Amino acid sequence: MKTKRVVFVGNPNVGKSAWINSLSNAHFKVGNWPGVTVAKKEALVEWQNQKYELVDLPGAYQLEDGKSEEAITARYLRDEAVDLIVNVVDATNLARNLYLTLKLRQYQIPMIIIFNFMDEVERYKITLDLNQLTQKLQAPIYPYSAFDTEGIRIVKQAIIECTEAKVYYAPCIAEERIEAYLSILRYLRKRTPLYMNLKENELALLAYDLLYQKPEAKAQLSAWQLDLPLGNERYHEDIDLYHYVEELMVYVSDNDNRLANTRRLDRILLHPIYGIVSLTMILSLLLLFVFQGSAPFNDFIDFCINDMLMRYANALFSFLPAGTKDLLLHGIIAGVGGVLVFIPLMSFLTFALSLLEESGYMARIAYLLDHAMQRFHLNGKSFVSLLLGFGCNVPAIYATRTLNNEKQKKLTALLVPFMSCGARLPVYMLFAAAFFRTKAPFMILSIYGIGIFIALIVALICSHFDRFHDDELMLMELPPYRVPAFKVIGHKVVQEVKHYIHKAFRVVLWAMIALWALSYFPNGNTQTSWIAQLSKTAAPLYEPLGFGSRWECVAALPGSIVAKETVVGFMDQTLLQEARAEIVDIDPLNDITETVHAFQSACIDFTKAFLPHPIQESQNDTLVSAIKGLWSDDLANARAFSYMVYLLLSIPCVMSLQALWREYGQRFMLLSVALMLIIPYMTSFVIFQLLSLVM
Repeated sequence: MKTKRVVFVGNPNVGKSAWINSLSNAHFKVGNWPGVTVAKKEALVEWQNQKYELVDLPGAYQLEDGKSEEAITARYLRDEAVDLIVNVVDATNLARNLYLTLKLRQYQIPMIIIFNFMDEVERYKITLDLNQLTQKLQAPIYPYSAFDTEGIRIVKQAIIECTEAKVYYAPCIAEERIEAYLSILRYLRKRTPLYMNLKENELALLAYDLLYQKPEAKAQLSAWQLDLPLGNERYHEDIDLYHYVEELMVYVSDNDNRLANTRRLDRILLHPIYGIVSLTMILSLLLLFVFQGSAPFNDFIDFCINDMLMRYANALFSFLPAGTKDLLLHGIIAGVGGVLVFIPLMSFLTFALSLLEESGYMARIAYLLDHAMQRFHLNGKSFVSLLLGFGCNVPAIYATRTLNNEKQKKLTALLVPFMSCGARLPVYMLFAAAFFRTKAPFMILSIYGIGIFIALIVALICSHFDRFHDDELMLMELPPYRVPAFKVIGHKVVQEVKHYIHKAFRVVLWAMIALWALSYFPNGNTQTSWIAQLSKTAAPLYEPLGFGSRWECVAALPGSIVAKETVVGFMDQTLLQEARAEIVDIDPLNDITETVHAFQSACIDFTKAFLPHPIQESQNDTLVSAIKGLWSDDLANARAFSYMVYLLLSIPCVMSLQALWREYGQRFMLLSVALMLIIPYMTSFVIFQLLSLVM
């Protein structure tokens, strides 16, 4: 039985995804459209023994070639076999939305129209003559919310019935041009080659395009060697359609109250001064919520894995050979743990981003910062992704999806790894405490500043290449402020986290296994392992950077690609000589109690996370002393600072590389790797050589 294809089309931010979520119970898969990074969402459902493929087409205002989203939607409707169009419309802004509805009718594909946000229609006392609008548009209208259980049932039944319908939509053209259209249609019916076997709806679409003398339609006529005199007068399609929309608005009574609150808020939030102050406060709260709020749960997961799971696994695998046991514990379980620790951060970040987007404030951020970012050939939306990179590069790369332009997405994603993520902070604190003491906060702040400076320089350089250069102005509609639908946000969080885990597990596991093998073989001793031997061989290459005199610093670099925190662990393992006995005692009852207490503590710490408290160093005095012993000459501080800069700019963690690969492809990821091999070496070289002259 043939699967029916149902496509959801509408302007951006009208609730298409919410409807697919409701109709499919969020059982959809997420990918990318071929050749671009625009997200592609599909769901396969079965109703009454018939399968339906629900496709969420990118939001579009028109169906012409141009922006990638609109071009994808237009090509899909033109080239793919579509059984039904579900046109989702913002019922509070019909004057803006109905233009696309009229364009969709031209495809002569069965269509139903969903008037979304009907709760706001009632709140703002907007009256709609649905009978007249249905008659004029020749398509059934369903005024329901995606969270209305009865409305979902009715729309589902409408989809089942309308996929079997045969339709012909009268063209929305001026009365004086109807005869010309019919004349073209009659001509095509008689003269179109029989072998083409065109359907009536295809002939109607071609006749419409010929009326407005579209180049592709004229080329098709020429290919058939048909000579249809079209005349010299060129009609304007958009003018006819906008006039028709104006006629439809007679059946809509809008007292314009719906934008009153939005205008009042925008007087403050878009003000040149107050807007920037408000933005700073909102983003500060956002970062506080994401990184401080997720930290207790990150610690709880870390406790469950390293304090609980590792102990039980250690006891369970005690009968295995030492090498196999070490692989399972430090290769596989540690690799899974490295991924799981990111889940709270990913969840909080997705929630916060969705909150900004669903409320309508995300568009305001882009508007406020667009002018400043244009100086570096970026736009306002780029700022959001770069800012998030200070917490974690992985979700920041995923956040570039919110950018509308393909070149802007790639340039911003290329710059994200230069933002110093939170995983690097323990390394900075360790080396700053060892070598700079009272000046440690200033030195850490300077590291962050260097990352921003390098990113802006890279942006200016890359903008000279056609792959990244873009002079297109950022055009976007500022949606009204809305109370976010937390059901929609919850769906987004669940789906993003599930997809993140599914894609990331394999990459991290293989990377951890490879790193374990290099650190374990040939004799199970890190000091004489393959990675130690290779590092001692490569150390002279890093001599001009200052830190090549210690092989431990070089050996820690490969591990930092898996996770930047591994630098601290590697230093702890190689520099501290005392043996650490493994804890193998098992007490299930006590461990369950301790786990419950740990979760309770995480919840309590979550409530306290947003209160001001002093930052405490996570490294102990013993390890700080060991780090200080790496160098004792006059250039020790310069060597340490050079190493910190190198770690700042070096290849990001494997999770970030995986995100770049997933979003922009293998070649783009390799370009990022190449930059982060060259730039850190050059920067650390210049910094160390300059510091060595003045110290």
